[in-house]
Amino acid sequence: MKSLRLRLILLFGAAIVAAAALQFATSFHAAMREANKLFDYHMQQLVLALQDRDFDLAEWNSLPGIEGNSFDFVVQVWAEDGVRVYQSRPYKLLPKQAGTGYSTVTLDNGDWRIYTVQEHKRVVQVAQKIDARRDRAITLAFSALWPVIPVSLLLFAAAWWVVTLALAPLNRIGKELANRSADSIEPVSDEGVPQEVLLLVTELNSLLTRTGQALQLQQRFVADAAHELRSPITALRLQVQTLARSRDEVAQAQAVGRLLGGVDRASRLVEQLLALARQDPSSHSTDLKPLSLTATVEQAVSDVGPFAASRNIKLQNDFSIPVQILGDADSLRVMICNLLDNAIRYIPENGVVQIAMQVTAGQVALTVQDSGGGIRPQERTRIFDRFYRVPGTSPSGSGLGLAIAKTIADRHRATILLDDSTLGGLAVTISFPVLS
Repeated sequence: MKSLRLRLILLFGAAIVAAAALQFATSFHAAMREANKLFDYHMQQLVLALQDRDFDLAEWNSLPGIEGNSFDFVVQVWAEDGVRVYQSRPYKLLPKQAGTGYSTVTLDNGDWRIYTVQEHKRVVQVAQKIDARRDRAITLAFSALWPVIPVSLLLFAAAWWVVTLALAPLNRIGKELANRSADSIEPVSDEGVPQEVLLLVTELNSLLTRTGQALQLQQRFVADAAHELRSPITALRLQVQTLARSRDEVAQAQAVGRLLGGVDRASRLVEQLLALARQDPSSHSTDLKPLSLTATVEQAVSDVGPFAASRNIKLQNDFSIPVQILGDADSLRVMICNLLDNAIRYIPENGVVQIAMQVTAGQVALTVQDSGGGIRPQERTRIFDRFYRVPGTSPSGSGLGLAIAKTIADRHRATILLDDSTLGGLAVTISFPVLS
């Protein structure tokens, strides 16, 4: 796991090291410039001291102080005929001649700085290896860097303290969440939280709020489902008991018919409970993809066709136009099937159910209407509640069909509207954004 504290400390440390390196480089270049000036001056002074003096060979070979000079200078003297009459360090291989003045030459053993003067029929050279100057500059640069080290350590300690102080709100929030129970959804306190972390806390509290709503929805769903399942299970129990007590074949056949009807109703209720759980946005999320709404509607109409035929319900279709939307085909088919199933189930036999699509202003309106008795306006505000049934309707329904349709419509960012049907019953219109 990557530590934010460690990352920040390393960044601070890298900045401190970079600053120290920059300080060293600056000091080194400055020291190198000064060393060049200083040593060039000493070389010039040494040549001036030697060029005006007339030595014989023995005296040249016995010059004091040159062999042991602290600046690692090498002195060479040539006579007028080109014979080298003196060399302070014979093991140093230097060119026999060099241009007068200052020059820098590269030999097998490194770079050399040479100062040459021709005077009084002889040539005097003083040379120094560049490495000697570089070593001197490095020593001076390190001398300037030593005071920076304790300051850098203090800065590093200060950075550690600042990072610890800055991350304290996050540590507090982490401990607060760790000590909570699994069902605790109270918002996290944003007291003392810096502006940069406030957005995180705000989004966390928003997530806790949504989680709380989802938990309440789940609890209500479980309670409602248990309540709704109790009635068909009780009815099944009574029908089984009646069947067990019955001795007449006709009565047994009637009891079996009622039992099968009860099983069908319980099975439908369980299927719709599962469908609602799968479509609940708090428990499931599906990426929406481009699809043909026309093809999805055709498939849904085909699915409910046998049920409509069993009740002599006529299905009228008006959706020949091809329409593309962003959606989930399975969810949309479930929604349309529920709308059609409700319309077929709650109207008298030999009725009419019409499904149509109309595209206007970037929206496609899918309308399902029937020839039944409709729903009074005062009942329409609750029609999308789970397990709600309009008073006086058939007990065969579960009260979940429109709730499932509303949930799926919300997931697709579609609007759903109830109105009076031109056929005399209820018209349900769902509007989707058309995929351009």
